[in-house]
Parts: sequence; structure tokens; C-alpha cells
Amino acid sequence: MKLVEEKENPGSRLLRQGESLKHRLGEYLSRLAGNLGEIRASLLWWMGRIPLLRRLLDQKVRRRLGGILLVCSPLLLTFCCQLITLRSFEKSLLWFSGHGPASLLTVLVLFLAELALLMALGRPVWAVLLTALPITVLAVVSTVKELVNGVPLLLSDFSMAGQAGSIAGFLRPGMSWGRGTIPALGLLFLLILALGLLYKGFSLAPGRYRAVGCEFTVVLLALVLFTSPLQVFAAGEEGESQAGRNQRLGLLLGLYSAGVENVMAEPGDYTQDHLNRILLELEAQAEPSHAPEVRPHVVLLVSESFFDPTLLPGLSFDRDPILNFRALSRTWPTGTFLSNTYGGGTGNVEMELLTGIPSAFLGAGESLTTLADPTVYSRLPSVVKAFSAQGYETVMLHTYTDSLYNRGENLPQLGFDRTLYQEDFPKGSHEEGGFLSDHTLTQELIRQFEQREGPVFLYGLSMENHPPYHAGKFSQPSYLGTKAQDLDREGLEVMDALAHGLRDADAALGELLDYFDQQEEPVLVVFLGDHLPGLYINKEDTLYTAMGYSSSSNTQEWGPEEMKRMHSTTFLVWNNYGAEPEVPQTLSCSNLGAELLAWAGVERPLYFQWVDRASREVLLYRSRLFVAGDGRAYETPPQECGETVAVWRNLIYDLLYGQGYVAPQVTGASPGPE
Repeated sequence: MKLVEEKENPGSRLLRQGESLKHRLGEYLSRLAGNLGEIRASLLWWMGRIPLLRRLLDQKVRRRLGGILLVCSPLLLTFCCQLITLRSFEKSLLWFSGHGPASLLTVLVLFLAELALLMALGRPVWAVLLTALPITVLAVVSTVKELVNGVPLLLSDFSMAGQAGSIAGFLRPGMSWGRGTIPALGLLFLLILALGLLYKGFSLAPGRYRAVGCEFTVVLLALVLFTSPLQVFAAGEEGESQAGRNQRLGLLLGLYSAGVENVMAEPGDYTQDHLNRILLELEAQAEPSHAPEVRPHVVLLVSESFFDPTLLPGLSFDRDPILNFRALSRTWPTGTFLSNTYGGGTGNVEMELLTGIPSAFLGAGESLTTLADPTVYSRLPSVVKAFSAQGYETVMLHTYTDSLYNRGENLPQLGFDRTLYQEDFPKGSHEEGGFLSDHTLTQELIRQFEQREGPVFLYGLSMENHPPYHAGKFSQPSYLGTKAQDLDREGLEVMDALAHGLRDADAALGELLDYFDQQEEPVLVVFLGDHLPGLYINKEDTLYTAMGYSSSSNTQEWGPEEMKRMHSTTFLVWNNYGAEPEVPQTLSCSNLGAELLAWAGVERPLYFQWVDRASREVLLYRSRLFVAGDGRAYETPPQECGETVAVWRNLIYDLLYGQGYVAPQVTGASPGPE
């Protein structure tokens, strides 16, 4: 591996690519506007020379047709939105026929929005265009996001709107925007063109009546959106996923529904007396304080999209891409790691790992990285604070910027003494796959370890194996001999790029453990993959569906067992001091933090003691997936786990939204030795 001196860092490159994309889009829209004018002039010329079309030049006929089209435009906008997101004319028509109330309400809201804009601007074309643009952007973004990681646009994603340039750089070259996007854009183009022709030179006369009409329409729209009838209609069942909301209500009302239920609902039994009873039970079962025999340094290494690729049917390699991990697994505890996400969303995995808060308990419009109250992060339970309370220095290292998932603001509040991002790594650090390499992360972990002044907790988060996966992602061939009879050339290129990243992550793990194996001081290392990678290889198929590992690219069609399989990666627990920790065969992002504190001999706050006990019944709880302690998967919690879920819900509500009746006692950590 050679060092690249003064090379443009990957974050700057992605931002530059995003700015270039926005510039090209602006040029395209300017050319489109000019072309529209030329097309309209040409059509008017021909209409004046063809007798059957000459009547359209009559102003009354044009206004009458324009009025009909203007009234119908909200219906067409709704249809185009569904066509983009459902990616099929047939599915869109079936949705309309089976969801009459939702489609009519959407049409009503868009009609009122268009009417308000018409009253304000006076021009029908601009009223429709300004309504259509945000709808189209939302639909396209949601579709692309779903093609990348199987999850549609969430309200919490809007917090990353400012990082659109960086996120655009994660898309695979030549990636489809969904097969319904172009037809929908074509229909919208024809709608705007027809309105431009029919309303050429038309504008509502300004005056008091227009102003009053605008105010009245805005008030009416507000009454529709912000009064209880629509909110009651849009409300869904507890834990309903955004994909489920979109299927039930359509994209627009689905996002509206998430906004209505933006924060966690107060549990029916949330009272101070009830929370005090819960606290008394926790204190009665509290672990006794003790001084650990060994205080190891602790390294938690989260590897981007790491998993065992040989689990995919029909896939083989001439050389094993995870040779070190496989050899280590014969000696050290390994098993299944249950992630709370598939295909992306590392920030949400990270936050659940560090706090032990299941994502299912949050409001529909929130994630653990975008809680409504940004000050709450300083009050959350955190394994980082538990290590700090016992005298550990706590350091976070990530080979990318702090721009995504609000890491720059949130992670220091969770207790990290220092957070290091790509700009903090040495200049000329080695890059692979468009990002700082896993080798670079290993070298920096070692450097931080050698600078310690006492016990240290190091949290490392890699980036090299992040999407996009494609031929040319890496500067050199993988030489792994990737073979799969069910994949075409493009699919093999995607798989080989992924395997290349896995091989480099595996090599970096071996390098790190070789170093720590030579150290005299005790070191505990936990290594895991954050989630399965999103692997779309054409417009509708993923690598998983092509190889028979998954039944459908549409995550809404997955049952509980398939949901569990597609949220499973792997983990490894290693140490250099002869410890034999009790390691379950299956861990999750909810309970790994509690286990980590126990393995390190760190005194656990009451909250993490509760998480440890609760995981005997609740391993993972996210929308549409509940994994019980025995490993069985359900779509919603089974009745026998109801009491545990209810207690956990009360604790989370008290921590995040409630009065904090017991939050300080539950999250507080005892001070460590001087």
C-alpha cells in the first residue's frame, strides 16, 4: 500500500461532485425552459395551420380546456407521485382503486395548495409548477433511497438535506432512478406544457378579491392539515414503518402521518408512582458494586457492511476474503449480530449500540440521531459515560467527516472526551475505495492507544467498504476469483468490489489484533459489521434476490424471519489476557453495550442492567421486526413479552420526553476508582 501525498480527501471530493451535480442540474433546467418556449411557439404555429387545431387558438376554448386541466392537475400530480414511488403503472392504478379515501384527501390537499398559489401569483402554470416540483423531488429522493437501502424517505432524513452533495456521491454510477420516474416526469412535462399553451398570456387581475381568496384558501388548507379529522385518519398502529404508512396513505400523506406522530406517545400507565415502583424493582435487583480484577483497555470496532459473503447461495472465491475472521472464529467467540437497519443508516446502529435504546420506541418522525430535543443527548444512558465514570479516557475515530447523523453535536454529549474525523488523520493517509482505508483506521487506533495515559475506550468506525460498489471502486483488482453462476457481468463487478472491501477490513482486523497480541497490558476487542450492504444491480433486483438469499427487493414483502436474516451480520470478541467472557450466540445493537460493560468489568448503571435482563425476552425491537430472547422473529411483540416491553417503553419515555421521574437514578453511573 502506497501513501498518496496531498491527495484530495474523499469528503471534499464528494462535496465537489455534489456541487457539480447541482450545477449541471441548473444548466439542464435552464435549457429545458428555453426548449419549452421553442416547443410552445412551434405548436402554436402548427395549430394556426391545421383546421382541426385552429379552434384551440380561440381564447374561450383554450380557457375552458385549461380550466378542466387545472382542476384535474392535483389528481395527475398524485398519480405521478405514486408512479415514481411504486415504479409501475399497474401498481399505481391498483393503489388508487384500493385506497380511495387516501387518494381523495391527497388530491384535496394539493388542490388547495395549487389554489392558494394561484391566488398569490395569478398564473396557473406557476401554481401547478411550484406544487409539482417539491412533490416530484420528494418522490424521486424516496425512490432512490429505497433502491439503495430498502427504506423510503423518512422525516428524520430531512436533517441531512444540507449534506445532499455528500450523499449523492454514495450512489453507484449508472444507478436507476426507478422505472416509473421517467414516465411520471414525462406526464408532468406534458401537463406544464399544455397549461403553458392554454394559458399563454393569462394572469388573474390583482386586487382585494384575489388577496382575500388567497388568505381564505390558506386558512382552509391549515384547517384540513392541522385539525383532528385528518390526523385521526392518518394515524397508524404503534410501530408502523414509513413504508407501511406510504402503502396505506401514499407518499405525501405517509410523510404527513409521520409528522403527526413525530414524537413518542405517552404510555397509558406513565405516572410518577408507576415509575417509582419500576425504580424500586431495578434497585432491588441491582448488581453489587465490585472492584474488577482486571481493567482492560477496550476497543469497539464497527466495520462498514462487514458480513460473511459465503452465506450467499452460489457464491464462491478462489481466495477467502475474510480469512483472518474465519481463523479467529475457531478460537474466539463469534456469532450473529442483529442490526436495526439494512443497507445503510450506520448512525442509527451506532446510537443504539452506545445507548441501548431500541428504535421502535421513538416517534415516527424521529431517529436516535435526530431527537426532537437536541439537549436530551447529554441525559441519555451511554456506555461511553459508564467507561468515563470508571476513569477511562474515551476516544471516537471515524474515517469520514462529522457531517452525517449529527455526529459532531451528538457524540460529545454521549461522553466522548475526543472525536477524530478524517481531517484529524495524518496528511497523506492511505485511501481505498474512495475513502480513508481500514488500514489507516487501524494505524490511528494504534497511535491513540500508544498515547494513552490510563485505561482507554476506543471506538472505531470504518468507511472504506461503504457503497457505492462498482467496477473501478478500488485502484487494484481484488484477485479473489469471485464466482457466482446467477450473476451477470455487472452483478459480479458489484460483488467483487464488495468482496475487495471485506478483504481489506479483514486484513486490517488481523493487523490490529497482531499488534494488541504483543502488548503486555490487557486489551479487549469487539469487532462487528454494522449492517448488510444495499446491493441493487439493476432497476428492480438486488444481488440478494438474484442469488436467492432474499425473496424480493421490496422490503415490505419480507416476513419476520426474512427481516431478521436481512438485518443480521456477524461479530467477534477477542482479548489478550486469557479472559473467558460469557458471550451469547446472538447479540443485537440494543444489548451489545450492556454486554460490553460486563465483559470489561465496568460497573453498569441501572439502565444497562435492565437492558441485560430485558434481552432475555427482547433482543431487537424495530418497526416490523421483533426478535425475542429465544431468537424467534415476529412482526410485533408477542403477548408473553408485553410486560417487559411496557416497562422499557415507560423508561424510554421518562428519559426522552417525560418528566424525568427516575431518569437520573436509572442512567447515573457510580464514580470509578481514583
